[in-house]
Amino acid sequence: MNNTKKLLMVCLLFSAAMVSCGKKPQEELVKTWQVNGVETETKLPESVKNAIIANSKLTFTKDGKYTTTGGIGADQGTYVLDSDGKNLSTTSTAGKSNEQYAVKKLDKDNLVLINKGNTVTCIAVN
Repeated sequence: MNNTKKLLMVCLLFSAAMVSCGKKPQEELVKTWQVNGVETETKLPESVKNAIIANSKLTFTKDGKYTTTGGIGADQGTYVLDSDGKNLSTTSTAGKSNEQYAVKKLDKDNLVLINKGNTVTCIAVN
């Protein structure tokens, strides 16, 4: 029985270590993202979608700042990602509107944001 308790304790410690080693949502977000897809409530011609996607990037930094470039428009400001990684708020310092996004997917390679029925899909650049 004593060996069973030891084995159980080792398994619990190993499980706790594995969970604690996972990246927090904030750490996953901090990088540059290339926009590779846009879906809107209003049907847009492919040429317009391609213009929106063209060279569009989002960059999030550790100090809580963001920038956007390319066809989605130039912007900069601050952001807050909730601890669950499900909601992203941006506050523009460049005169654009402040936004709230639902985070549909966030991992080391993919970011999917939903805002007012529009979906933006991104892949990690670095």
